[in-house]
Amino acid sequence: MSEQNERDPFAAIEASPRFATPIALLGMLLGVAAALTGTAAIAGPIGMAAGLVAHVKGSRLGIPATFVAAIGMILGMAIMFYLR
Repeated sequence: MSEQNERDPFAAIEASPRFATPIALLGMLLGVAAALTGTAAIAGPIGMAAGLVAHVKGSRLGIPATFVAAIGMILGMAIMFYLR
């Protein structure tokens, strides 16, 4: 097999960041909603998934959105546990 046809499976893919930023913003919004409302168990994982999808699509806000959603989920669950 020639060296030109082989592709590194761990190399970054060239993805178009089209529609990636709104998905990242949706992930951040879901993270904030997870922290402030009682929907931490639902909004947190969906926000993290949206952040990861945005990251894979090429948005620079994808990883921060994932972390905002994760922190929002943790805070929301801690607040719900404290208030019980």
